[in-house]
Order: sequence, then structure tokens, then C-alpha cells
Amino acid sequence: MRRGVLPVLLFCAAAAGCWKSGPDPKLRLLDDILVSRNDNDPRLDRDFQGLSAETKQRFRLRYRQLAPERRNERGTIVYLLGLNLGSAADWDFLREVVSEPPCLSLADCSRPGAASEMGDEVTLAYPALVALRQARRAENAAEKARVLHAAKGSRMPAVRRLVERLERE
Repeated sequence: MRRGVLPVLLFCAAAAGCWKSGPDPKLRLLDDILVSRNDNDPRLDRDFQGLSAETKQRFRLRYRQLAPERRNERGTIVYLLGLNLGSAADWDFLREVVSEPPCLSLADCSRPGAASEMGDEVTLAYPALVALRQARRAENAAEKARVLHAAKGSRMPAVRRLVERLERE
């Protein structure tokens, strides 16, 4: 009798959606690209169109898991999510990114570093700058305006300058 319990439990878990198949292939691809550190990988523009809501959620989680000092990787994720804007969660994420506290140094975002390790202000603001550029490309004018408004409060000079330039366009 007990031998039949395990298959029944597995079937019920799978039917209820508790049993997940392997990791999301798009997330695996993203991780491969992030490890390669190749910003010009053609898969970035080719293979990430039409992401599902679940995949976008996983990308946002991956963004939050990355150390703040991983500016390039975080910017890459923002870029990919910006290719797939549509839901309120997508726009909330862009507003969250442009509202982040400034990164003061590539060695430790929470502390100013020595001049040799600080990184230039564009690199330090990279995820927010990418978020603004992706919002600019979108067709939803109201959401775009909300992202720009959120970015106006940024303490990053490069972000404020880009907002001013985008508002003049």
C-alpha cells in the first residue's frame, strides 16, 4: 500500500504546479552571457524578445540577487527587461532602478572609494541610464513619463542630466 503513495504524491504535485521542470532556458542563457561578460553578444537582441511574465519575474529576481557593484550585469538585465515592457510590474521595475541609491564606488557602492577605484559616473549609474533609455524607446507615454519623473529625484548626476536631455526631446 505505501509504495503507491509516492507516485500519487508526485502526480498531485505536478498537477498542482508544484513540480517544476528544470531552470528557465532564458535564465540559463542570461547567466551564460553574464559570465562571458560579452556586451555585444548577438543573442542579447535576438533571443530575449517576448519574455513570459514568469521569466521576467526571474530576471528581476536575478537583478536583485546581484551585488550592487555588478553594474554591467545589472544594466544588461535592465536592457533585456526593457525590450519586453508591457505589464505594470515591468514599469515598476524601471522606476525602482532609476530610484536606487547612487553607487559610490565599483569596489563598494555604499562607500566612496579612492579616485583610482571609483569608476566614472556613467559606469556607476549604468543600470539607471539603461532603464531611462529603454523607457524612452517604449510607446507608452504615460509610463515613460512616470519613469522620467522617478529619475528626477536621483542623486546620480549622470541620471539627472539624461532626464533633462530626454525631456527636451
